[in-house]
Amino acid sequence: MKQPILLKTILDICFILLAFSFLGAVIFFTLTLTQGESFFPITVNGNVLTEFTPITIILVSAELIIGGLILYTVFILRKLVRNFLKGKLFTRFQIATLNMVGQLIILITIAQGIIDFLGKILIDSTAGSNLGVKFSFGSFWFILAIGLFFIYLSKIFKNAKDLKEENELTV
Repeated sequence: MKQPILLKTILDICFILLAFSFLGAVIFFTLTLTQGESFFPITVNGNVLTEFTPITIILVSAELIIGGLILYTVFILRKLVRNFLKGKLFTRFQIATLNMVGQLIILITIAQGIIDFLGKILIDSTAGSNLGVKFSFGSFWFILAIGLFFIYLSKIFKNAKDLKEENELTV
């Protein structure tokens, strides 16, 4: 079986870049809150902010939490791929990790949709939904499908693990 070295490398690079950008965003947000007017105006998700109100602080904090969850999801994926490199398949760790990654992807996607919707209502004072079908890999529905696929894959791994254990008992 060929080792997924390219996948491991891409996930490592992605994790490092995400970690630096997340850390930078947290530091920038903290400095902006403490220093006040010197960093304004800033743009968050296409919205230009000229001051921090309690609503914008909550929305930016929620975006940072979502960023942290994305970073954690990539970290877990890295651990999963490293576990695959060991050569053993259908372990409890792999089953649990695939399921967790799927749940995190779904949680992040739904939370991002809610935050975007609330941002439009509270900042722009416009109500609208962006749940339409886009023909890209960044589509809300496509990302939800990927999360569900990971959960389904964990169930396939569980069935394979059970069959493998049954097979080992009959030999």
